[in-house]
Amino acid sequence: MANVISRAFGGLGEIRKGLGTVFKHTFREPITKNYPDEVSKLSPHFRGRLALTVNPETGENLCISCRQCERVCPDKCIEITSHKSPETNKLELIDFKIDHGLCMFCGLCTEVCPTYCIINTNDFEMADYSRESLIYDIKKLTLSQDESAFYFEGKGNPLPKPKPAKKPAEPAAAGAAKPAEAKADAKPAEAKAEAKPAEAKAEAKPAEAKAEAKPAEAKADAKPAEAEAKPEEKKEEEKKD
Repeated sequence: MANVISRAFGGLGEIRKGLGTVFKHTFREPITKNYPDEVSKLSPHFRGRLALTVNPETGENLCISCRQCERVCPDKCIEITSHKSPETNKLELIDFKIDHGLCMFCGLCTEVCPTYCIINTNDFEMADYSRESLIYDIKKLTLSQDESAFYFEGKGNPLPKPKPAKKPAEPAAAGAAKPAEAKADAKPAEAKAEAKPAEAKAEAKPAEAKAEAKPAEAKADAKPAEAEAKPEEKKEEEKKD
């Protein structure tokens, strides 16, 4: 009997607590809101729809195609397409797809991202009529500069560091090309200058050959004269005898 009475009083005590809670909320303002006309203010760390941020100052996409979010995703709902640039020899992002129909909004991809590119937004209104429409490409995922600045400030993420300016290689290349062109132009001139002495030598050789030929002709002409002089000398010697 005593146990029954103690249980009855314990139950009355619990009822009194419940009625006290109801009595307190009777004079408070209602917590419920007329959604969607009134939307509650969500925390910046609310894990809603995934999105890609850009540099709030320059508007440049922050994804470096490291694929860490793709590897860590337990649902394998992230797909990254990239290629290596022949100019910079670095990976460049081509497309970024997320299947929100498979995503369980665990936030692991946002934690491993080194550039704070992929984040959870406050958007939770994602109802649609087909599964294909829940696959977001890079155009749907990329936020504007103002939206990116809002989330960078709300989440307390550090702003991305400015990339180093590229050195102007074109003027240097053009300057380097001019001496090469000058050298290329100088080579034909040198070749012409070298060709002229060679031509002069070639012309001089026939002249020398002619000059050498003339004494030879003179010697040949002198021999008959000497031959004619010898019979006359013989005749004079015979007369003397």
